[in-house]
Amino acid sequence: MGAAQRIRGYSDLVGLVYDGVEEARPWRTLMSRLSEQTASRDANLVIASPATPGSYVLITDNEDPVATGRTHVDGVMSVNPLLEQPLPRAMTLDEIMPNGAFLRSPLYLRFLKPLNIRYLLSRDVLRDEMLCATLTLERNADQPPFGAQEREMLELITPHIRRAIRLREQHTQGSYLQGFFEEAMAKLSIACVLLDGHGRVFSMNECAEQLLARSQFLGVRNEVLRCANGVDGKPLAKAIELVLAAYRNRCRSQRGVGLQLETSPGNGVLDIVVKPLISDRLLESRDRPAAVVYINDCRQPGIELDPAVLVGMYGFTNCESQLAALLARGTNLNDAAEHLGVSINTVKTHLRGVYEKMGTNKQARVVAQLNHSTARLL
Repeated sequence: MGAAQRIRGYSDLVGLVYDGVEEARPWRTLMSRLSEQTASRDANLVIASPATPGSYVLITDNEDPVATGRTHVDGVMSVNPLLEQPLPRAMTLDEIMPNGAFLRSPLYLRFLKPLNIRYLLSRDVLRDEMLCATLTLERNADQPPFGAQEREMLELITPHIRRAIRLREQHTQGSYLQGFFEEAMAKLSIACVLLDGHGRVFSMNECAEQLLARSQFLGVRNEVLRCANGVDGKPLAKAIELVLAAYRNRCRSQRGVGLQLETSPGNGVLDIVVKPLISDRLLESRDRPAAVVYINDCRQPGIELDPAVLVGMYGFTNCESQLAALLARGTNLNDAAEHLGVSINTVKTHLRGVYEKMGTNKQARVVAQLNHSTARLL
């Protein structure tokens, strides 16, 4: 007897996968049945974009306003290792973070343990440079760990969900995930410009519109990003050419190109990263983005984070959150002490609290996590 025949209710689940293609809230019914079938607390499908960190769509059967509230979910996503960890097979977080590391992690201590969630079993549905989707089952601490049958269930059902996502794209004429991608990009607090396969501007977020409107060094002419007179535009043109070649050839080893536009040697004005968006043909439309250009005015301070958001997301005290927001902007400790009106020793005390709650002992890691945190979307 085959695996599919051994698993009770498997054929019904497959039917719900394809029924979800035309649902107004796609695959929510599937998540509910999958929870029931696997005796899980809940099941969820997270669709995210590696090209736009901090952006995601959550599809779940969980109606708990705390567990699915924006503050809680944003906090989970900010420290969730599943976003960066490829999962080609069904794996638990105890396997991904072995030797008790999961139980010591901020994800568990701050977000899962208070809700009595102990066991997670996850499997990638799809993953590429443009989009990834991960299916996860959750169980409470008083339930048994996930076993071989649940793993087998995920292995059998994920190819169908992958196919159904592609069908959903055809059903909506390529607009469902494309719309998500562009909405996510619009929320980023960094300038993002999408290019098509010919290097023409496909779309840009509001931050990019504002930056390019005021920039004396870079703009859009005839649908193409062009540098102003006095700025050497050859590095940017070469980077775009290289990235588009990687896109056309589906060369995943090309992760992107970083460069700085200069008005003269050593006088940088714009930091730029160009990345290919190499997908698995998920978006069937020919008119889809091929590359993303991130632009940062290196003469301006770092990102502005709301300290109140950091309190809710990381459990900081008010003083710790104010310090964390300053660190994210690139402020050093001495300047932070002056800004906050406290001594350097007090700042170091607050920094130790930030370290403890972010699960690190390195200031550079704190800054990196904050700059990739979903806190910048609020």
